[in-house]
Amino acid sequence: MVRYLRAATGVNLLDNILEGGLPRPAVVMISGDVGVGKNLLAQQILWYGLMSGEKCIYVTIDMFPEDVLESMERFGWNVREYFEREHLIFVDCFSPRVGHESKAQYVVENPFNVDELLETLSLAQAEVYSDGSYGRLVLSHLSTLLFTMDRERIYHLMAKLHAEARKYNAIYLLVYTEGVLDENTEVFLRQLPDVVIRLKRFWKKGRAYRVMWIEKCVKTVYSKDRYVYRQTDRGFEIEGVLEYPT
Repeated sequence: MVRYLRAATGVNLLDNILEGGLPRPAVVMISGDVGVGKNLLAQQILWYGLMSGEKCIYVTIDMFPEDVLESMERFGWNVREYFEREHLIFVDCFSPRVGHESKAQYVVENPFNVDELLETLSLAQAEVYSDGSYGRLVLSHLSTLLFTMDRERIYHLMAKLHAEARKYNAIYLLVYTEGVLDENTEVFLRQLPDVVIRLKRFWKKGRAYRVMWIEKCVKTVYSKDRYVYRQTDRGFEIEGVLEYPT
């Protein structure tokens, strides 16, 4: 039996669902509604990578780097220590768009210029992963980048991200808000990553549910069940398999 290299997520139950973790390398899309914890899940997986000795890159499309640090520190994650040691590097695509001077090591003036974005990512990775260490990368939000793109440009961007992830044996975590593109384009988009994790919120009989499931994961035998999860002061926690009220 072939055993594939796995990257543990550090999220309770998720690693069990995925035979020990995400396949490495992989492009992972975390997709869902607004306000369901997509960023939190991506940040928690990145945080576990930092604690495991990996070097990580955070590409900020919609937030200042400082806001990302503060958001992660709310859960007791001492992420600033890794930032100061340059184990966590930011690629700031947000500050220039709003006329704010960035202190990030890497800055993209126009992230909607895919070639400029990819060139900067390539430079950042070449430096961060120059020692051959494993790494993880978060890009948030992918949906903002894709808003003005046609399918050909979307495919071009995703193909380049695949190539970069494999070049550096990395885990890419792409955060996507559903509904930004039309339904057919979103189905097309979900074909492209190696892994797709879906998060949804719905109500049944007066009760609100937050559920997640694995829609796709290469090189993995995974459960097709829906799982209830919640956000706590420790982060993203999976409670168990969804059971509908009778």
